Amino acid sequence: MMKLKTGFLLLIAVLLLSACGPRMEPAPKVLEGRIFGTFFQVSIGTQHDFDETEIKEGVLAVLNEVDRQMSTYRDDSVLNQVNRAPLGEAVEVPEALFYVLQLGYDIAELSDGAFDFTVGGLVNLWGFGPQGRITSAPDEDELQQRLQEVGYRFVTLDANNRTVTRHADVFIDLSGIAKGYGVDAVSEYLLEQGLDNHLVNIGGDLIARGQRNPDRTWHIGIEAPNDAQQVVRHILPLYDIAMVGSGDYRNYFEEDGVRYSHTIDPTTGRPIAHRLAGVNVLGANTTEIDALATVFMVLGEERGLAFANEHDIAALFLYRANGTFESVASDRFEREHSDNMVVPEVH
Repeated sequence: MMKLKTGFLLLIAVLLLSACGPRMEPAPKVLEGRIFGTFFQVSIGTQHDFDETEIKEGVLAVLNEVDRQMSTYRDDSVLNQVNRAPLGEAVEVPEALFYVLQLGYDIAELSDGAFDFTVGGLVNLWGFGPQGRITSAPDEDELQQRLQEVGYRFVTLDANNRTVTRHADVFIDLSGIAKGYGVDAVSEYLLEQGLDNHLVNIGGDLIARGQRNPDRTWHIGIEAPNDAQQVVRHILPLYDIAMVGSGDYRNYFEEDGVRYSHTIDPTTGRPIAHRLAGVNVLGANTTEIDALATVFMVLGEERGLAFANEHDIAALFLYRANGTFESVASDRFEREHSDNMVVPEVH
């Protein structure tokens, strides 16, 4: 285990970095908007000529279909139809939703329940779901009751008939994986349009394909948490790879000096309470690493690092230590990415 230099980094900056240096270069065209309660940003390499209006409409159509299938905030979503269906009733769902559920189930098995898409009742109880925010920790009896309503094994997925059946009153919530699927779906759409060089970023979940121009790859800024403003501390080049950042320092509430993170541990029913502040995960599939980022946030830096090394996952962890931050990388991250991180030039 090799520690990276302490006190810098970690989460992905939401800005698209421009090339530094005296030579100016054409900038990629950027399509922007809002979806899933956050931003999306689609950058197309300068190699391509395309109709911006047509492509943006296509991107929005892809994202709106993901939202229609997987949102817990829409009463008419397919997922909420599943959540409202009588127990024991098999509900046929679209291919995309079934794929996300099956991948989520597999990661739940792999992580011994650190990722669990039936945690939605607890997410709502702690004020981080569609039922709205709270300012006080919930009653212990209610918490224990909701905890009994969590368990991905209460859900049966039938691949032959593409159906979902709930056997207990669980509330399925795909917020820990659906955003990553949205990134992959938009990327696939762009590839189908012949736009092979692109970067898709939805709320910090992103995938880079090809290059930003014929001479330069995509570069992503990595920032330190808790700064008064975004300050990029390191730059990481990305080529045909996905990257997801997750952290507990922006979405939380405090009561009597206690900080309650939006990341809920499905095994305890409570917000995480360890030292891990954030994690970046890299891989080929944004959907998968979106869920894995949740796994790491639940496990914490020590168990998360062991999990990453056991399963050969590229991950970079930032944890609190003695009033500052320290970072540690998995073996695969060290092997494939550490040497490529650079300090940005100061202008």
